[in-house]
Amino acid sequence: MVSLKEVLRDAQKLHYAVPSFNVVTLEMIEGVFRAAENLSSPVIIGLAARHVGQVDPWLIAGAVEKRATRSIVPIVFHFDHAESIESVRLGVDIGCNSVMIDGSKLSLDKNFELTKAVVTFAKSKDVAVEAELGAVGGVEGEIEGGESQQDYTDPGEASKFANETGIDALAVAIGTVHGLYRSAPNLQFEILKAIEQRTDVPLVLHGGSGLSQNEFARLIDLGITKINVFTELAIRCGDRLRINIIARQPPMSIVDILAGASGDIEKVASDFITTFRSAGRA
Repeated sequence: MVSLKEVLRDAQKLHYAVPSFNVVTLEMIEGVFRAAENLSSPVIIGLAARHVGQVDPWLIAGAVEKRATRSIVPIVFHFDHAESIESVRLGVDIGCNSVMIDGSKLSLDKNFELTKAVVTFAKSKDVAVEAELGAVGGVEGEIEGGESQQDYTDPGEASKFANETGIDALAVAIGTVHGLYRSAPNLQFEILKAIEQRTDVPLVLHGGSGLSQNEFARLIDLGITKINVFTELAIRCGDRLRINIIARQPPMSIVDILAGASGDIEKVASDFITTFRSAGRA
């Protein structure tokens, strides 16, 4: 595995974005790995803190780490949207070499305080830290989504936050939402441009499902180096299972129900890799 800082600095220099795919099943893990390997792309494999309890984090971590030993592309294993230092500790314990601390629900001062504490802990473990300033709409790990109205990241605060906390990446709130959009996205390109001009920390986009290729291209041109994706992977996997169940008469095997799921995930992940310009960057 490689460091988040390493892959994002290269993306920042060469104007592409590294895809960050959150996963919850073996089929998702395998599909993402195959897509990255076939297109020679660096990739970030993520586990959202919200999914702990729905899936065993140790089993997911074990599968990712074992698969990474057979991979030929740069892999980062990321623990996404931890909201406490205890949650961050779990991410580090299971083997993630990158964590996100999400203090977006806190006051600015409390977000600073929590993020600084996480950076101090994570750096002692050689783990990279992403943090969020402002608040992205919707709920991470849920597909229902929300409106594209939110607490946008303030460019001046972003510069101070990045410099004083020592984070390795900054997730910005510029009009995207987690999950599906309930209305057309209202992307704040000028805010992103101002943030990019005021800080040199790599910038992260959450809520990557549902945007157009042109929107992604403009966001990357304006400094986005990491884009999170979960919703479209989760929906495609769910659709495949539904199709397989409908197509077969009982009794049916779980093997039959899961057939083709990893291939569908590979296709979705490949499309994002191409759109994000990370193909051939491994």
